[in-house]
Amino acid sequence: MTIRSADLTRASVLAAACIGLNIGLNKIAVVLSLPIFMDTVGTILAAAFVPPVFVVSVGVVSNLIGGVVTHPAIPFYTGTQIVVALMAIYAFRRGWLSRLLPALAVGLAIGIVSAIVSAPITVVMFGGVTDGATALNAILMAAGQDIWTAVISGTIIVSSIDKVIAAALVYLLLRRLPDRLKLAGER
Repeated sequence: MTIRSADLTRASVLAAACIGLNIGLNKIAVVLSLPIFMDTVGTILAAAFVPPVFVVSVGVVSNLIGGVVTHPAIPFYTGTQIVVALMAIYAFRRGWLSRLLPALAVGLAIGIVSAIVSAPITVVMFGGVTDGATALNAILMAAGQDIWTAVISGTIIVSSIDKVIAAALVYLLLRRLPDRLKLAGER
């Protein structure tokens, strides 16, 4: 299978836009001190526009650049972005991002799974707290929970809210954007 030059250019441009969306929304969340990350909207959206390898690349590159632009801890969570990308690809191919309730359920599932993937990184690399959104982890630890319980509980809460919002935004964007931009799976 060969990729036409026009298809490669299209996928590259759309992937770059999705990377910009991830980094831009995450930077806004950090500047406004929001208790959410908003760093996966572009990754989830990319599943509708570009082939899978590009979707995964959107997540990886977003985290690498985000480590420079937003917070130096972000690259450590690149594996989480890969998991988000794979789940988004599956959800898009099943048509779950084209209706609001299934899209919200996808966001919740991505939030829970990404929290489970991220928790060991937060505990082992950062002692349970990295930045603003994980302040909940510190509160839970101060309340007497052990570090693992606090981080998993806090991260599930924050990530679930964050990813449900991300999935809702993707649902709204997909409803507004022209079908010609989407891959054949959900037109």
